[in-house]
Amino acid sequence: MHTAAPSIDAPLLPSAARRWHRLAWWSLFVAGNAVLAAAIALGNVPLRDNPGGAAGLAYLAIALPGHLLAFGALAGLLPLLLGLWPRSARILSVSAVVLQGLWLCLLLVDAKVFTLYRFHLNAMVVNMVFGGALQDQVALSWKTWLQVGMLVAAIFSAEGLLAWACWKLLPAAPRRRRVLQAWAVVALLMGGGQVATAYYDARGDRDVIAQWNYLPWAQPITAKSFMRRLGVVSEQQAGLPDPRHAQLQYPLHPLRCQSTQRPNVLMVVLESLRQDALTAQVMPNTTALAQDARVYDHHFSTGNATRYGLFGLLYGLPGGYWPSMLDEQRGSQLFRVLGQQGYDLHLYGSAPLYSPEFDRTAFADVRDQLHQGPSQLKSDGRDRAIVSALQQDIRASQAAQRPWFGFVFLDSTHAPYHMPADYRPLATPMAGDIDFLAFGPDHDPTPELNRYRTAVHYADSLIGTLLDDLRAQGLEQNTIVLVTGDHAEEFNDLQLNYWGHNGNFSDFQLQVPFVLHWPGQDAGRQARISSHEDWVPTLMRHALGCENPLADYSTGQDLLAEPQGPRALVVESWSQRAVRYGDAIYVFDKFGNATALDRHYRPLPQQSPDATAVRAAWEALTRFRNR
Repeated sequence: MHTAAPSIDAPLLPSAARRWHRLAWWSLFVAGNAVLAAAIALGNVPLRDNPGGAAGLAYLAIALPGHLLAFGALAGLLPLLLGLWPRSARILSVSAVVLQGLWLCLLLVDAKVFTLYRFHLNAMVVNMVFGGALQDQVALSWKTWLQVGMLVAAIFSAEGLLAWACWKLLPAAPRRRRVLQAWAVVALLMGGGQVATAYYDARGDRDVIAQWNYLPWAQPITAKSFMRRLGVVSEQQAGLPDPRHAQLQYPLHPLRCQSTQRPNVLMVVLESLRQDALTAQVMPNTTALAQDARVYDHHFSTGNATRYGLFGLLYGLPGGYWPSMLDEQRGSQLFRVLGQQGYDLHLYGSAPLYSPEFDRTAFADVRDQLHQGPSQLKSDGRDRAIVSALQQDIRASQAAQRPWFGFVFLDSTHAPYHMPADYRPLATPMAGDIDFLAFGPDHDPTPELNRYRTAVHYADSLIGTLLDDLRAQGLEQNTIVLVTGDHAEEFNDLQLNYWGHNGNFSDFQLQVPFVLHWPGQDAGRQARISSHEDWVPTLMRHALGCENPLADYSTGQDLLAEPQGPRALVVESWSQRAVRYGDAIYVFDKFGNATALDRHYRPLPQQSPDATAVRAAWEALTRFRNR
């Protein structure tokens, strides 16, 4: 298809006017492609019976055009830079056709992936399919490849026709004001979509928020704290999403749970808890508890950040389900069953549990029972306050003779590592504060490590008050107690200049203590590989009497049963995903590249991901997708 500009462009116009002429053509071409992109994206949108109703469709009418225009402009930026100044407009036309055509091809592939799995094309999918790990599941015949080739040819032919038509439709001398006005409208659409996103996100309006899933690779802006100051607060949703349009089928079958024992349950989670902190010096109270508990020595979080670590711990699922659970505001099945069995829920977070949005994910069904520490206090004061409040709640439940579930999330151990001003350092030298700018490959972490360990020691002292209170009430033989961390914390342990968390998937950011006191179960050290995914299915099977197969509601394993052999662990961060399998760590970046690393985060000789591990990860990430 001949896509060169008509001769009116370069020879007859002054250079400045010629550039405005090309900018006008480029704008019209991007807008035309946005229309085509919208037609592709709308193929997966339920228009007649949209779960969001009129509000959902109105939101899409603003957000979808702005979203696709932004992507189209991004795809067209290079052609614009290349073709704005040469005398001929051929470079602009041809490069724009190529890149916009590739953008539409990518969108078509994404639409097919979404149709099949209810999530958008991502790095792991690309690597699995084109890297060969799923050849036995995704096998394309020559007829399919022929259809793909014909479709690609049709797309580029359409792009050529559109480019030609845009040149023909363009006035010889388009007014600059019209071009600027057009992009002002585009900016309003983009800005309006993000403002609407922030508003409905703050309200927690599930039916409108669910529309995000129809926007390919959307990165919605949220402003919950700001919106709260304006009086916009989250509202608890009633019921489940319309199953016809739901992203998830979770659980796979209705749960059958009945328990005659109804033991009390206490979950204590510490921010950023390293596995090597479980010593008599740093955590004397938890170490004492470990003498009468099952201690899992090779236990890994489901992510190197709070969002994904707590998600896996409270759902028994990989963190890859977070976006869908958030969109549909599906709470953990754990709290549904606890409610059905008459448990009092005492749920405390030192920091707000709405950022990240646990009030609309794991605790969605019980968000009115969430409590946070006094905001005017630092984290050590908040931790002390919520532990004291939890103790009072437990006593009230005991007085009423009701079983209870206690959850407390302590924040003192998060950087900059808080403890009371007069708290004695565990070791010296101890940093008086954390200077993040001082961190570097040659920085000695000893002062910061000593501050961290002192903060852990302080948090452990609060755990000690909880455990002492249980013993004083005679509850130690009727209460399951778990002490663990949401993820770990690194102090350049790898000698690769990683600090804190959310940086890599090594042991130093994922491996956490997991101390499980379970009355009636044998105590001892457990050498198996375990995961945060295992807690919920274990608790629901053995404490709450759930008869379903674990696979009906979790991807985890039974911690009280025999290990099932080698397993692939799917772990998440804000920007990457990895699969840990044996001593290998396969890291998938956002561009679809996989890097095979050892436990010390050095490249492995064999860079191809293990096909067995990748297939297991794929099954875990798609098991509860509504297909």
